[in-house]
Amino acid sequence: GFLVQLFMSSNPDTPASKLIQGSLTYTEFLPLFEKQVSTAAKSQGIQLPEAFNVKKFFNECFDYLKPNQLLLDAISNLQEAGYKICYLGNVGLIDDLAGNSYNRMKMYLQFTCDYSFESCHVGLARPNPKFYMYALEKMKVKPSEVISVEALEDLAKLACGVGMKGIAADDQQGVLKQLSELTGVDLHKLSRPVACRADNVTHCHFTTSSYNFDSITSDNIDINRYDSWSGVKLHYVEKGNGPAVILCHGFPEFWYSWRYQIPFLARLGYRAIALDQRGYGDSDKPPKVEDYCLEHLSQDVIDLMDTLNIPQAVLIGHDWGSAVVWNTTLHFPDRIKAVASLNLGYTPPHPQYNMLQIIQADPKQFDYMLYFQDEGVAEAEFEKDVERCLRFMYSDLRPKDPSAISMAKTAGVRERGGLFVGLPDSLSNCTIMNDQELACYVENFKKHGFRGPLNWYRNFPRNWKRDVSLGRYKIYRPALMVTAENDAVLKPESTKGMEEYVPNLTRDNLQCGHWTQAECPAELNRVLSKWLPK
Repeated sequence: GFLVQLFMSSNPDTPASKLIQGSLTYTEFLPLFEKQVSTAAKSQGIQLPEAFNVKKFFNECFDYLKPNQLLLDAISNLQEAGYKICYLGNVGLIDDLAGNSYNRMKMYLQFTCDYSFESCHVGLARPNPKFYMYALEKMKVKPSEVISVEALEDLAKLACGVGMKGIAADDQQGVLKQLSELTGVDLHKLSRPVACRADNVTHCHFTTSSYNFDSITSDNIDINRYDSWSGVKLHYVEKGNGPAVILCHGFPEFWYSWRYQIPFLARLGYRAIALDQRGYGDSDKPPKVEDYCLEHLSQDVIDLMDTLNIPQAVLIGHDWGSAVVWNTTLHFPDRIKAVASLNLGYTPPHPQYNMLQIIQADPKQFDYMLYFQDEGVAEAEFEKDVERCLRFMYSDLRPKDPSAISMAKTAGVRERGGLFVGLPDSLSNCTIMNDQELACYVENFKKHGFRGPLNWYRNFPRNWKRDVSLGRYKIYRPALMVTAENDAVLKPESTKGMEEYVPNLTRDNLQCGHWTQAECPAELNRVLSKWLPK
């Protein structure tokens, strides 16, 4: 209480007041506050512990700061209901390395909230009512339209005096109950997280350094022949700072499939990097089928890390992106900190047969993959009406939906003559995303086509030949397998026994179909936050 009273003093000339209003940095504040504490302790007859140190005290406070998931869920629920959230903070300019966790927490709040005002940048601080008025003016709202949640009863009264509804945060559950009563919003439900947009992530390109081994023979090998290098220009987006998490999408998607995870990971203190993998989106589309084998695709991930000087990263993949992250971890275990897969499990290569041969023997729900083998056939069907194609593709994959591509639809595709043959001409609603989100996909695939993505399916023999020759098939890195209960193609039971080859495996199962990131974004984010290496 003694230190809190000194720090919270309303005297504008104290070191704490100057720190909070931005006229002192944290480094300048520490010796002045140390002196103030010593002087006040002597005058009040307070015996400070012999080992007491102001800097150590604040460092311990910084280390204690962690996101509160219950309150973050409440914020998401309020935002989903149409409310805007403002962070109004009495905070200082922390310029010491020990304050990194404090600054990350501030950044987390800035990512989460719709508005953010910090006293050290405004030059005003509570309990000065002008700080409230400044924020109200910037947000263009009336005091009567605002609910202010305050840490102290005195500040709640101050907020009421300005004309707002003030709530003192005596206890977490009590605050949530009051907010729920005032807004009519259920703050305890798991809300759909906020998605990022193309205009609020950083867009970048890099060129891979993969060597074109197909151009080399024993007669012409020459490491100085630069025309043998087959660099591919790849696009990616990123958001946040911290340990790198690389996101690899599936078929047929692009970086945007991670729109609900990118801001969430950034808020957790990670650097979220989502690739447009080769053949997709704004990345290059090499002409040859063999340009899309897993050797190139996994090397693309390593080249990205090399370009960004990332020694190790966490990889997260979905569908075909899962094949990429499993393969990259298998071949480059020293570069991967941990690996997570959505829907697709890890299986070692069969000692005698590649995946295409295995599917040919018993196609079932994988018959569509055989349909994809003939170059130009599936491309023509999909590109004839891209919007119809994607509306059906992104619909609920559960068999209960007769208009969706259920297991029965992905089976017998060659006999029917196409993936969408026999389906209605149109589907009124895409069941897992709104029309604006669907429009992003439609625009992307109208522009870039499907040849590159479909070429991924045409490399099963090449992929098998490379992997079976490796001779080691276990992945020892920490791994997460998230299965989707209602995925009619990549069924949860197909991951049975993975622990034999992935011994450090954590599992979770979500109640969704194939498009996990869009169908269960909040649930997936919670699973990732619990598992991700800290």
